Amino acid sequence: MKKYVAILLIAFTHLGLAQQKFKPEWESLKQHKAAPDWFADAKLGVYFHWGVYSVPAWGSEWYPRWMYIYDREGWGEDIYDYHKTTYGRDFQYHDFIPQWKGEKFNAVEWVDMFEGMGARFIGSIAEHHDGFSLWDSKVNEWNSKAMGPGIDVVKAIGEETKKRKLKFMATFHHGFHMMFYPKNENTFLRPVSQFNWVYDSVEVPQAPKYRKLYGNLGYDEANDLWLEKLNEVIEAHCPDYIWMDFGQRFIKEGHRKQFLANYFNKAEALGKEVVVNTKGTFFPTELAVVNVERATMEDITPDVWITDFILGSSWCYNQAKRTAINPHKAIRMLAEVVSKNGVMLLSAGPMADGTIPEEQVKAMEGIGAWLKLYGEAIYNTKPFVAFGEGPTILKRDPKDAWNAYGAIKKGLADLNSNDIRYTQKDNTVYAIQLGWPGENKEKLLTVFADKAKDKKIKSISVLGSRQKIKWKKTMEGLWVTSPRKKPEQAEAALVYKIVFNQ
Repeated sequence: MKKYVAILLIAFTHLGLAQQKFKPEWESLKQHKAAPDWFADAKLGVYFHWGVYSVPAWGSEWYPRWMYIYDREGWGEDIYDYHKTTYGRDFQYHDFIPQWKGEKFNAVEWVDMFEGMGARFIGSIAEHHDGFSLWDSKVNEWNSKAMGPGIDVVKAIGEETKKRKLKFMATFHHGFHMMFYPKNENTFLRPVSQFNWVYDSVEVPQAPKYRKLYGNLGYDEANDLWLEKLNEVIEAHCPDYIWMDFGQRFIKEGHRKQFLANYFNKAEALGKEVVVNTKGTFFPTELAVVNVERATMEDITPDVWITDFILGSSWCYNQAKRTAINPHKAIRMLAEVVSKNGVMLLSAGPMADGTIPEEQVKAMEGIGAWLKLYGEAIYNTKPFVAFGEGPTILKRDPKDAWNAYGAIKKGLADLNSNDIRYTQKDNTVYAIQLGWPGENKEKLLTVFADKAKDKKIKSISVLGSRQKIKWKKTMEGLWVTSPRKKPEQAEAALVYKIVFNQ
């Protein structure tokens, strides 16, 4: 009888494998739709950088790398000396872990803030480059449930987000972990890269018990651990979106394909439409959404894309620089991104105790206040026949053009009331003027003398205003006049609602 049961179990196992839609081969994986409708319609998401590096909270979330590199030049060069002066030569990165208590962390309060900002998908960082996992991991003892705050952060944020019928995201930066900390000369084989930092004698702890934290693993073992970590989160939570940082380019192709097959098949079994992104070419764009960090595109793209921006002064909390994004500029950048078929993602930087800095809270409140009133011009929209018009030039920054897809970012902070961005929903177009122009100011929308010249206009109004708007269509385009009284929150952007005859 036992033999018969065993045979049945084997048969059902093989049957299950045979029924899996996705196999770890590119042609099979490309059956996956890169950007489901929910993602294309969401337009705005948020997550956070919170971890052991939030304890020193100085410089950046790359503190654990630069604290071991004495001859760094450029970004991060002051961290080595700062660390030695502040904490002493023998204080290691793992010594910060007991100091990360997270005693004020409250998932309900965090998700309240994120939802109030207008985010339609909310995420938790799962693991940064430092090798410390933020979930209850069985494959990595260095995790936030077993030590530090004693919290399964991914679970706490995920459960609270799902309660509100919002989409949940987990972010993985750990493809770079194997290269993050300096290595001894010729100790560990790694892909040849400018990112390797190798010394004859390193200050990174080499004791066996620290090997997983500091990435002192052989290349094969590091790849296996990368996949095992992802599998744990997929099985426990199956996020709607797994966000990937640049380091996945260093992972073996076979492991990358296996991750995607595992993720897509799990989602298929649960009836979920999921998203993964690529920063570069480690995943084909047929199955993954392109990410252009802190940048935009040149024009409307046929495929949905995403870009990330920082809510505070750094990705993580930086005690030396207490600033936050101007919510008016954030709204203008959001309109720019959405007008070109993009989605915008913001990252908060909580303090080590779990408090989100006041300046970041105010920025989120400002963004949310505008979206609460005028979100119809953003959510569930599509690009118009042109993304917009205006004098502000957005161009590539030659000093920051690491991304193969563009790095078009210079000028983003300069968008103003002379600039217009368009979005569309059914027979309605929203002309978003990126700032308040003043009362009774005329604005010419030249697209209506060009690509939209054949559009028959039924009515024009300004969102948030009861005043009847003056407008006229001429050979030059469409002239619209701002209201006598500034609508609420229009300092960030003014929205003209243009309805066409069907």
